[in-house]
Amino acid sequence: MPRRRGHGEGTIFRRGDGWAGALTVGLDSRGRPRRRYVYASSQREVRGKLDALKRQLEAGVVVGTTRGLTVSQYLDGWTTGTLAEQVAAGDLRASTRDSYVDMVARHIKPYLGRHRLEELKPPHLRAWIVELRQVTSARGRPLSARTIQIAHATLRRALNDAVRDELIPRNPALLVRPGRAPHKTIDALTVAEAKALLKAAAEDRLFALWLVLMSLGLRRGEALALRWTDCDFDAGTIAVSRSLQRQRTGETTAKGHHRTALVEAPPKTEGSIRVLALPASLQSALKEHRARQLRERIAAKVWADPGLVFTTAAGTACEPRNIYRSWHAICDAAGVRRCRPHDLRHTAASFLLLQGADMRTVMEQLGHTRMATTSDLYTHVLEEVKRDAATRMDGLLRDLLK
Repeated sequence: MPRRRGHGEGTIFRRGDGWAGALTVGLDSRGRPRRRYVYASSQREVRGKLDALKRQLEAGVVVGTTRGLTVSQYLDGWTTGTLAEQVAAGDLRASTRDSYVDMVARHIKPYLGRHRLEELKPPHLRAWIVELRQVTSARGRPLSARTIQIAHATLRRALNDAVRDELIPRNPALLVRPGRAPHKTIDALTVAEAKALLKAAAEDRLFALWLVLMSLGLRRGEALALRWTDCDFDAGTIAVSRSLQRQRTGETTAKGHHRTALVEAPPKTEGSIRVLALPASLQSALKEHRARQLRERIAAKVWADPGLVFTTAAGTACEPRNIYRSWHAICDAAGVRRCRPHDLRHTAASFLLLQGADMRTVMEQLGHTRMATTSDLYTHVLEEVKRDAATRMDGLLRDLLK
């Protein structure tokens, strides 16, 4: 039997292996009581939560209830409220928030939105995963295993926040596996490919950009956000402290499309803020680039931002998507397979390892926060390094055994 407390103090009752409590927090439009439910493993915890809710009510705080709240309704509040608060607090990147919003709209709400939040169970989520595996894109391609993993991770985060807000007692997404995604191999350039590409790019106005990406391993956004004040040619260093990204502004066009703008944002992780040593050849290339840029500024009628290292012909920040097009044109001119500008980052890491750099040096160069991230990405290169070390040791042993 539910154990009633005093008037207005709520009800405590058994729920499965734990305990639950209910408190009237107001009346609906028809004058019926609105109840807020809380959950915990012990009566004492439930009592404490009910007392906390009662204090909020006494202080005039409006206390919500999940009764009848659908997954779709909850996710609408999560994307516009909770995520916005996390971005404002610096706990979440705006670009990551945009990714979550897209995942919710495309791969979660259409399939799970009709369910009541408090009634969402693991069987619903397993059926959802099966359904996603049968979805095909406009090009007739099935969703990748990685996309399904990201959709599951997005829902898991949303429901974790619902648990923290005491809207549901537990997160059903933690009990469901989204399936494995095939391990993505790193597509670094060979030495011959890198040489051909740099030769083809020698006269390109962004030659120094390609050299920065290939030699320092910067992310595309980090390189495009570099300013001349970040370059210390006397010390032979360059500071990485921001990233150029295209983010949503919160506005929409007349057709309902999201408006976006290029903004400078903090880099991906705390470890991404770093000061790197500049190879002498890269210093020379950057100085030549600065001299060329100065000539362009003098000739131009308007130059938007004289502080940026890499700009358009009008001195504005480079559009990240246009960098892909420029790089692919260089790949075609060099007769080399098309690869991503991001693959130059992998190329830099691979070249460093093959030149004998240790894993921690590579980790710090790339701005990773965990050694495991670096070692997982470049396991195939480490195998080559080990074979090279064995060959060198064999040569030494042959000399010793003569």
